[in-house]
Parts: sequence; C-alpha cells; structure tokens
Amino acid sequence: MTQFLQEILGQPEAVTDTAGYYASEQGLAALAAFAGSVRRAGRVVAVGMGSSYFLAGALQAFLSRHGIAVTVINAGELLHYQLDVVTDDTMLVAISQSGESYETVNVIRQLESRGVRPLLAVITNEPASTLGRYADILLPTVAGVEEKTSTKTFITGFQVLYMIEKAIGGDGIPADVWNELSAGIEAMLNQRDKTLPDMLRALGEASYLQIIARGTAMASASQSALMSMEASHTPSQALAGGEFRHGPLEMVGEGFTAIVMAHSSAPAFEQTRGLVGDILRFGGRVLLVTDRVDAIDPAQGLTTVAAPAPDADLFPITAIIPVQIAIEVWAREMKGVTPGEFIHGHKVTNEE
Repeated sequence: MTQFLQEILGQPEAVTDTAGYYASEQGLAALAAFAGSVRRAGRVVAVGMGSSYFLAGALQAFLSRHGIAVTVINAGELLHYQLDVVTDDTMLVAISQSGESYETVNVIRQLESRGVRPLLAVITNEPASTLGRYADILLPTVAGVEEKTSTKTFITGFQVLYMIEKAIGGDGIPADVWNELSAGIEAMLNQRDKTLPDMLRALGEASYLQIIARGTAMASASQSALMSMEASHTPSQALAGGEFRHGPLEMVGEGFTAIVMAHSSAPAFEQTRGLVGDILRFGGRVLLVTDRVDAIDPAQGLTTVAAPAPDADLFPITAIIPVQIAIEVWAREMKGVTPGEFIHGHKVTNEE
C-alpha cells in the first residue's frame, strides 16, 4: 500500500477529529472570532498557494452569501505585485496547510517590515508553524500527519470553511452531520473495488485530463487537477463549466477525457447536464461525480459515480474522494508512477 493511499484512507478519522476540535470551547471561540471580525473589516483578502489558494476561492464563494466581498489573490502575486492592497484595516486570511509556504509567510514578513498590521486569520494544519505563530485568529485543521499530495488537509480545510460560513450566518450544524460525512467517505473508500474498474476505464490512456465544476466545487476540481499532475504526472486543468464553452470545447474529440463534478441541486446543474451531453456528442468521455447515479441518463462514454453528502455544501468534500481513489490506482497501473512521490519538489515549497 502506498503512503498516498494510506493518507486517503485516513480521511474519515481526519473529518471526525476536526469536527471534535470545533465542538470544543477553543474551536467555537475561533469560529466566533472570525465571524465577528470579518463583518467589521474594511477589506477582506484571502491568500494561499496551490491547494490553499483553491480553498481561498471557496471561502470567497461562501462569504459572498452574506454580502461579504473577498478579494482572493495568489500569495506569490500578492507578494510581488499587489501588496499595497493590504492595509491596517484589512482582514487577511492566510491559508497554508504547512503554515510555512514561502510566498504566504513572506507576505506577512513584508507587511511587517512596512509597518502594516492587518488582522491575520490563519487556517493551517500546523498551529505551531510560522503562520500559526503570527495569527491573531487561528483556525487549525486537525488532519494529522500528511506527507504526500494533499488529501486529508484539503478536505479538512474545506470543512473549516463550511463551519466559518455557518458561524457567520448564525446557523448551527446538526450533531450528526460530521458522523454522516465521515461514514459516507468511509463507505466510498470501502467500496472502491466496485467503483474502480469503471473509473479506470473512463480515464483510460488519457494524456490530458480536463476537470470541470462550478461554485465551491471548483476548489475540488482545481485540487483534482493539481493532484493528477503531482500524483500521476499527467497534464491536467480545472475550468468552470461556463468557461469551458469559451474556447476549450474545441479540444473535445476522440480520446478527450473530462472529470465533471456537479451536485444535482446546484443552481447550474442543467447547464452542466447540457455540457456533459455536448462532450459526449463530440466523441469525448466523461467521468461524472455527482450525488446520485441517476442524476444524468446513461449514455455511451459516460461513467457516473455517486458521492452523496449530508449537506449539498459538503459535496466538494465527497466529490473529490472517488477522484483520489482513481488517480492513486491510475498512476500506478496506467502511468507507472508511484503516486504522491515528489521527484523535483517537496511537500512544503520553501522557494520560489
């Protein structure tokens, strides 16, 4: 068993541990501090790199529901080109799984050297890290040790964003939600031998993977593309469903493979249904990850995998699980790659 697969299998426990932390007095206080501060901030800027940057986009979508505008900036771009947007009345949300990402850490250090002191909220799996020590509001993910391509830290990061959105809205989270989510993930993992053959046939010998989603599920689509590049060394890209029609649709033909993530109750699901139909009509293959296997009628070239969630807002967590499972095996069996092994880089990027 690869280390990557071991970390994939550790996700149900990670969800439970993160939920347990935020049921504690300390966790509830951190959520309350974030919710209270974000409405008072003159400007809200969210930053990250890689997986953390994708989570920043999901935070933007969640907070927009409450009329809170969030500017999402890649930490490297912020560091070198846009640092002047951060002022003393800014609430800066820094997301970094390690708490040591070079660009994100240096954003804080550069601001400090300028005498600029925004309110800093940090979401990280390492509370004792550099960013954790700088934080005014610290929101840990309790994912445990992770050495390979992000799995546990990504889904628990999204879990924290979900809890932030509920805290801002003053909504309680039903007690059984996290147990149901954890059990659902575990069921998908335990049933992987049944779902893998169809998923692997859908991926086939693809030399490029197109990942498509909308809304907060774009975070999972982007993470899936990154995971594919890291774990299987296969060129991959994530695009919003509407964006894919603006030119990239011309790529579709025999041999084209897309992974589409869409919840059946999502506002743009009918548009996604139409896009899936067009990809199939033009000769492409689609691996559709949705909450119901009957969400779209069967068709040649279409493989549907169910990823039900206890709340539609948690679908981005369950949606990425089948993709993780498929990529881990696809990398080994079709690409001859040990998934999750870093050859040219490292888990924690400490240089530009």
